[in-house]
Amino acid sequence: MPMALIQCKNCGKEISDKALTCPHCGVQLGEKIQEEAQPLICKECRAEIPLGAEACPNCGHPVLQEEPPQKVEVVSVTPPKLRKNAKKGIIAGIVAVVIIAIIAVAIGNSRNKKAVANYGDNLALVAYTMLSGAADAEDAGNLIKSVWYNSIYEKQDATTDKYTRRNVYGPFYDDFNDALSNLFSDSDFSDTISDIKSNQSTVSGLMKTLKNPPAEYEDAYDAVKDCYDAYLVLTNLAISPSGSLQTFSSNFNNADSDMLRAYNALQVYIG
Repeated sequence: MPMALIQCKNCGKEISDKALTCPHCGVQLGEKIQEEAQPLICKECRAEIPLGAEACPNCGHPVLQEEPPQKVEVVSVTPPKLRKNAKKGIIAGIVAVVIIAIIAVAIGNSRNKKAVANYGDNLALVAYTMLSGAADAEDAGNLIKSVWYNSIYEKQDATTDKYTRRNVYGPFYDDFNDALSNLFSDSDFSDTISDIKSNQSTVSGLMKTLKNPPAEYEDAYDAVKDCYDAYLVLTNLAISPSGSLQTFSSNFNNADSDMLRAYNALQVYIG
């Protein structure tokens, strides 16, 4: 394409459309100016049309100025980045929360295990304490029955004679209540009854520690309650016998059997 002259947009003097720098004022023109300086070609006759002309000087065809397509700049959008220290802080915070949660769960589990273990220990302690008191009550009740029976039927016995006979070797007391009174006045037997009462008090206090059992020991609590009820009947009969010899013996034997049955059922939970 032949060279054309254009006007410098800075100083207005004519320069070559190929020039990259204006030789008059030194302004940098670049590729953009060159593109803008390209002469128009008539679409009808293909003749060159001077810049600024409204029609082709050769054929008169009007010049249609086409606006160059508008350039749309696409601005890349970059998501905001957290600063490195901020990221570290957030991660550290999350880690701290997780660690605290793990520790809390571990502490909770530890406390729960400890509570369950303590409950098991208390359960076993109550059971063995009741068994000890029941054993003393059984011995006391059997002696009461023997003294009662031997006094009524005047049966000699080395163990009961000192309660049922005057001066041990003398005649039997006319009233069995005298024999029973002698028995309960005896220092050794009186100490046994005191031990049974003390045992009852201890067991009662221990039973309070077993209220509100953990889920693992709900059935065990029912079992120990059954045992405690039988224990109270048995020990109370030994502490304070009443009724006739026949009713006392029957009630005592039943209570003794109930206590044994309940204790055996309880052993499942105490090992």
